[in-house]
Amino acid sequence: MVPIIVELNNRQIPYKYIDSGQHADLTSVMRKTFGIHEPDICLHQGRDITSVFAAITWTCKLMLITLFARNRIKHVIFPEGGICLIHGDTLSTLLGLRMAKAAGLKVAHVEAGLRSFNIFHPFPEELIRIYCMKRCDLLFSPSDSAYENLRRMKIKGEIINVDGNTVVDSLRLVQNIKTTINIPQIPFVLASCHRLETITQRRKLQQVVNLFNDVAKTIKVVFVTHKPTRKYLEKFGLLDKISDDIKIMGMQDYMNFTALMKSANMVFADGGSIQEECAYLNKPCLILRHKTERPDGIGKNAVLWNFDKRNAAKFIKIYSEYDSGQHNYHPYPSKKIIDMLVKRNSI
Repeated sequence: MVPIIVELNNRQIPYKYIDSGQHADLTSVMRKTFGIHEPDICLHQGRDITSVFAAITWTCKLMLITLFARNRIKHVIFPEGGICLIHGDTLSTLLGLRMAKAAGLKVAHVEAGLRSFNIFHPFPEELIRIYCMKRCDLLFSPSDSAYENLRRMKIKGEIINVDGNTVVDSLRLVQNIKTTINIPQIPFVLASCHRLETITQRRKLQQVVNLFNDVAKTIKVVFVTHKPTRKYLEKFGLLDKISDDIKIMGMQDYMNFTALMKSANMVFADGGSIQEECAYLNKPCLILRHKTERPDGIGKNAVLWNFDKRNAAKFIKIYSEYDSGQHNYHPYPSKKIIDMLVKRNSI
């Protein structure tokens, strides 16, 4: 959503910025990087939500507000009316939809139409997407395939294909910003893993650690860990089993992480946006998941690991041959989204 907010700022279009508070530390850093003002409203005060219990507690609290405090939502959070923009498939997406609808607002879904067609991969994201897409008034699809998914679902809202995900605009915004991180001067793999369906299961997280350890025998691995990931590595006694040849780093801001991604020989990650970024950057990417809702780079620069050693071995052997075919393709979806909203007098 950052490039959309930047576009609103550039056009001097008034808006209200509501932060769910799910990733308070991360969004605070991003605001400084991109020159975005502090949230008008923050729905959660305190530290990042890093555990399943904390996420459930936070979600239930805000859901109760949508059920029993509608007047508060309407008069405190959304007194100006308008249209509420939500993004993706997170709990924040679901809560944003529920609150906006409780206040009687229309809702626009950015990055609509992505489907894995498997409710367990990713879970609960696939269910959140389906629920939200069926209830939104305006849906911005990032690709032809996402657009067709929405049509097949017989979505009631208006569907608009913006021909790209806003992540490409994010990459454009940071290309001239100086980094504050030391980039390895030798070949390396950039690794990241944070999805709950993986890190909360000891067997799967063990497989991830085994993969990184095996790869580190032949090429340096830089493992960027999210707070929940480190928490579960410690809980399952796996942190001490990570090879000394692997450099473990804490969460990086978007600017530094992008710099690492650009310099890496290949990327191992389970994040959907990272998969898209790798496609735009033409970076070989091993997707640490069973299923992905994104078509970006699949069979070109990106391969699904599916927790299968053979897939990883093949990928590593011929990674230099992968080509996304998208590295000269630079759409401007954020501008299209704002153009459409202005045209419809939504903002």
